[in-house]
Amino acid sequence: MKELLDNLNEKQKEAVLKTEGPVMAIAGAGSGKTSVLTKRIAYLIFEKNVHYENILAITFTNKAANEMKERVASLTGLFTNRMWISTFHAMCSKILREHIELLGYKKSFQIIDDDDVTQLIKSILKKKNYDIKMFKPKIVKYHVTKMKHDPLHYNDIEAPLNDVVKSVFRDYEKNLAENNLVDFEGLLILTIRLLKENKEIRNYYKKVFQYIMVDEFQDTNNVQYELIGLLVNENNNLFIVGDEDQSIYAFRGANIENIRKFKKDYPNYHLVLLEQNYRSTNNILTAANQIIKNNKSRVPKNLFSDKGDGAVITHYKGITARDEVEFVAMTILKMSRMGYKFDDFAILYRANSTSRMFEEVFMQKKIPYRIFGNTSFFKRKEIKDFTSYLRLILNMDDAFSFMRVISNPKRGIGQVTIDKLVDFAIAESLDLFEAIDRSNEILGKSAVNKLIDFKNMIIDFRVKLDELSFSQFVDYILSESGYIEMLKKDEKGDVRYENLLEFKTILSENEKIYETLEKEEILLYLLEDISLKSEESQSEIEDGVTFMTLHAAKGLEFRVVFLVTMENGMFPLNSSFNDKKQFEEERRLMYVGVTRAKEKLFITNANTRQTYGETNQNPDSAFLKEIDPELVEVKGYSEIINTPASKSTFLRRKTSIDLRKKSIQSYDKNELNKGDKVSHVKFGDGIIVSVAGDNCIIAFSHPHGIKKLLKDHPSIKKV
Repeated sequence: MKELLDNLNEKQKEAVLKTEGPVMAIAGAGSGKTSVLTKRIAYLIFEKNVHYENILAITFTNKAANEMKERVASLTGLFTNRMWISTFHAMCSKILREHIELLGYKKSFQIIDDDDVTQLIKSILKKKNYDIKMFKPKIVKYHVTKMKHDPLHYNDIEAPLNDVVKSVFRDYEKNLAENNLVDFEGLLILTIRLLKENKEIRNYYKKVFQYIMVDEFQDTNNVQYELIGLLVNENNNLFIVGDEDQSIYAFRGANIENIRKFKKDYPNYHLVLLEQNYRSTNNILTAANQIIKNNKSRVPKNLFSDKGDGAVITHYKGITARDEVEFVAMTILKMSRMGYKFDDFAILYRANSTSRMFEEVFMQKKIPYRIFGNTSFFKRKEIKDFTSYLRLILNMDDAFSFMRVISNPKRGIGQVTIDKLVDFAIAESLDLFEAIDRSNEILGKSAVNKLIDFKNMIIDFRVKLDELSFSQFVDYILSESGYIEMLKKDEKGDVRYENLLEFKTILSENEKIYETLEKEEILLYLLEDISLKSEESQSEIEDGVTFMTLHAAKGLEFRVVFLVTMENGMFPLNSSFNDKKQFEEERRLMYVGVTRAKEKLFITNANTRQTYGETNQNPDSAFLKEIDPELVEVKGYSEIINTPASKSTFLRRKTSIDLRKKSIQSYDKNELNKGDKVSHVKFGDGIIVSVAGDNCIIAFSHPHGIKKLLKDHPSIKKV
């Protein structure tokens, strides 16, 4: 037994040995909670002589459950296949497989996944003659799912969607029952119903589960909490482990109040604080403690480590967002030459749209990266949709873009109509817009009018390109095409819209780079650049710097972490400042981000940032100000403006900033500047129109015209 407790600290041993009655273990980030859970199971089996089938251990993911099984198998030498170590859904499936007949189902019931649910709801909508363009199946599915947990959710749905959801919900539940189907939510809800309605079954499982353990308790929702309560016997041998400071999934239904409900429902609970961290250095942990202590109604704890103080936190403030990104990239390159591998680094951000500029710079500098849990920016559906609109506006012969946007969003032009139009165009040797002009030869009046409306819309967009600013142009396309309305009915519409707004920033940046060019030429260069970037995207590689959201980072660790765009409005979000609960969740998200770092933490932001096409100057993140300045090394813009010398005169400050701008540009291999005359081995003499990163735009004499080239290419010489 001694061997089992080896390598455990005193608090971990306490959590393992305290087997009787309710126990709440508040496990700080990196405190070894999985070791505690698995050794507790082994202790119950070997020292308390508890049969393994009388132990229930619940976690949230199949990955976590499998890891726990492997560790228990290693500790005990027992086969774990028959052990009750599983997710909530797997446990309920096992129970229902034995007893679901009591609820009117057959034991042979099938579990349907999310895609199947969406298809079923789609078929119900069609059967009831609802317009699926107006009432998107995925949106209806979202509300149907919510109503399974909370019937009162109906009151929160706006008309006319609420009546549609109510009607579909009834048919959906009836369809599941008639076809012996169970969805994921139903697994939990049916199990609760089974236990409530059948005292004999409830008492049976209370007897079976002598000891219950629940991992990641802060992520439980109300249904899961109720389910646990129905399974706990009179001994109340319930062990929960979690960390309310890492409760960041309220948007998924997680209820942080469950930890507080536990205290109320089990007033004689034993509290164990797991505060020793095995991941990070003390400077990182002290910063995390200082941040999270500002949240109220939490169990106080202070993480500490035996890894020493380690490096201080670096706060780099760029002059611009580009400066911020360049600093991150150059720091990674520098540290990689010191022995760090690229997969030792993680860049964590609040919003997915943040990845765009990092992707761009990392591709330029040949730094491998991977985007965790998301698609590369330029491969995201909404970005590909929008660029297809732009390509078609610039080139009405672009059949590929035509086919992508004509029914995106849906505008009453069906596939049969499109197929007839394409066949006619091929037969008559016409482009697709020419075919529209003659579509009355093959199609009815209604279809012809819709096609003509589409053509006129694209022509109107082309006219508006010259009349509107780029920012206005983006808004105009999104509005007039119907794309905005389509996003409103998309469950991920907010995120997709945010990515499209980022396109304003891209256009604004390119307008400055190509300031001497016409708008049409700017768009042509931009679209070419996007095509290249999309092709070069490295989101699928296995080894490289990790890009991810803070939500996706929970449970992971990295030697070096960069928390980027740390400004009020970016992180924390503007919407959180007037909502205490949301602001505290944002702070917990910050805590999660800080505690991902093992050796070194960088916090970065910018003095000015192009956000959705507008230049903004946001204050440093409120969370940054909660860290003791003694723990932070300041670099960049903040370092410049806070030196005594800088405060003496404005001129000195401006000179310092200009020097820093020059240092940023010094990463470029060739000193080519706007206005320089050059000679090219093929295109002859030319003049530099603009310089951006590793590229330059050069105007050559007729017939070569304007070219975009690598400025350090050996074929280019400064004259």
